[in-house]
Amino acid sequence: KNTSGDVWKLVSLKSNAGKGAAVKTGMLAARGAIRLMVDADGATDFNALVTLLSRKKDIVFGSRAHLASKAQRSFIRTLLMHCFHFFVNFLVGTTIGDTQCGFKLFSQGAAQKIFGNLHLRRWAFDIEIVVLATQLNMRIDEVGVPWEEVEGSKLDSSKLQLALISIGMLRDMLCVRLCYTLGIWAVKDLLDDIDMNKID
Repeated sequence: KNTSGDVWKLVSLKSNAGKGAAVKTGMLAARGAIRLMVDADGATDFNALVTLLSRKKDIVFGSRAHLASKAQRSFIRTLLMHCFHFFVNFLVGTTIGDTQCGFKLFSQGAAQKIFGNLHLRRWAFDIEIVVLATQLNMRIDEVGVPWEEVEGSKLDSSKLQLALISIGMLRDMLCVRLCYTLGIWAVKDLLDDIDMNKID
């Protein structure tokens, strides 16, 4: 506990269970009225939080979609990006332009419902968040955020590794679509949401 009276919690996992598992653990351990998911590399400017808060939605997705035309990527990264977006639109049908940005704001109730139902433990868990938010009829929004590439913060960028990661994410997207469509994964409406309009 620091001098400002804010309470900080450090939650550790015994082993690396994947990014999705780590975020789920943190979100369910938190007790705040709002909960921010943010990547540890600091690629997104924290001042963007003010804009996300102003939207007063259940979930607000930070987005880099507005930066796509300016980004410098290799041919293979560009190809994989377009393939990924195609399959997201085809399998999930979302209007969210950037599902993978690591800057997302959740109300307390939304966090409890989403992460209480979350199954995916690795990189494609963001896709399941979108699916769950849709099935739970949550109010969602997407806001462009200032973002910069941080050297050394990403996964192995070799062509083989990128291909393997992409195949794994496609597998997880298919899994999400099939499991929810066939009722293998049931969505539980866990807690009543907090009205974001009442949050100062």
